Amino acid sequence: MTKPVSFETASERLRLALPLMSRYHIPIAPLNYAVWYEYVAGSSPVLRDVIDRIVKNEQTIDENLTRELYQRYVDPTDQSRVEAAQRTVRRLIEAMSVSLDAAGNEVTRYEQSLKECAAQLSTDIEADELRGLVDGLITSTQQMNAGNAALQHHLEESRREADALREELAKVRVEAHSDPLTGLANRKGFEERLRALELSEDYGEHAHCLLIGDIDKFKNINDTYGHLFGDKILKIVAKAFSNLTKGKDMAARFGGEEFIILLPETPIRGALAVAESIRRSIEKGRVFNPKTGEEVQRVTISLGVTEIVHGETIEQAIARADEALYRAKEGGRNRVECLMPTPPLRATA
Repeated sequence: MTKPVSFETASERLRLALPLMSRYHIPIAPLNYAVWYEYVAGSSPVLRDVIDRIVKNEQTIDENLTRELYQRYVDPTDQSRVEAAQRTVRRLIEAMSVSLDAAGNEVTRYEQSLKECAAQLSTDIEADELRGLVDGLITSTQQMNAGNAALQHHLEESRREADALREELAKVRVEAHSDPLTGLANRKGFEERLRALELSEDYGEHAHCLLIGDIDKFKNINDTYGHLFGDKILKIVAKAFSNLTKGKDMAARFGGEEFIILLPETPIRGALAVAESIRRSIEKGRVFNPKTGEEVQRVTISLGVTEIVHGETIEQAIARADEALYRAKEGGRNRVECLMPTPPLRATA
C-alpha cells in the first residue's frame, strides 16, 4: 500500500502529469494516468530513468508504450494509487466548479447593475460619452459571461468524464475482489475485509467469529457428473451462504469447494446458529442432473466455527476455524464443530 500524499501534493502532480500526456496524445485513462503520475512523483526512479531515456532518444511515446511501462514498473495490484489520483481529479474539478458558479453569479449581478445604470443614463442627453462607456462595459461583461458559460460546459464534461473513470475504477476493484463463478468475495477481498475490521476503532469491544465450510465429497461429485455440474453445486452452496448472511457479515469463496464467513460483532452462539442454518439449508436442497433429470446424491457441507481473539493474526484465526472444520469431517461430515481459542494462562500467586 502506497503512503498517502497530501491533496496539495497530489494536485501538483496532476498539473504536471496532464500536460505530458497531452503532449504525447496519451488518453487520460486510469492505467495511463498511473504511469505519468508515478513519473512526475519520482517514486519509481527506474520508471523515471526509462522515460527520460526514451525522450532523450526521441523514441515514439504512445498508449501502447505507456501500457508496457505500466506492466513493467507500476504495481498492477495496487489500485489505491490510481484511485487516489482519480479522487484528486474529482476534488479539483468540484472545487473549480464551485468557484466558477460563484464567479458566474457575480458576473450576472454585475451585468444587471450596469444595465440599470445605462437605463438611468439614457434620459441624460449630455451623458452620451458616459453612456457609450457603460454600453461597452455591458458588452464586455456579456462576452465574459459567454466565455464563462463555455468554460462551465467544458467543466461539466470533465466532471462527467471523472465520474466515468471513478465508476470504472470501482468496477475494476469489485472484479478484483470477487469470485467470477459464484459472485461472492474471493480470498483477497475477504482478507482485506478482515484487516479492515481489525483496524476499526471498536474492534476490541465486540466478539467476532469466523465460519469455514467445505462441501462433502466434492471430488466425487466432479468425477461422477463432470466439472460443469460441479460448478452448479458451487453456485447453489454460494447462494445458501449469501442468503444466510446479512448486515456487516461477509461470505466468500475461499478456494475450491471451501467457503468462509466473517461475522463481525457476533458471539459464538450466534455464529453456531448461522452455521447450522447453512448446513440444514444445503442438506434439504434437491439437486437434479440436467442431462437425465434424475435427482443426484444429497449434497452436504461440513463447517468449522471459531471466535477471533483480539491481537491474534488472521492466519491464526483461520487455522483454528480450519481445525474445527477438520474435526467436523472426521466426525462423520454434514455437521458443525466449534473450536474456541485457548484462554491465556493466569499467573498464580
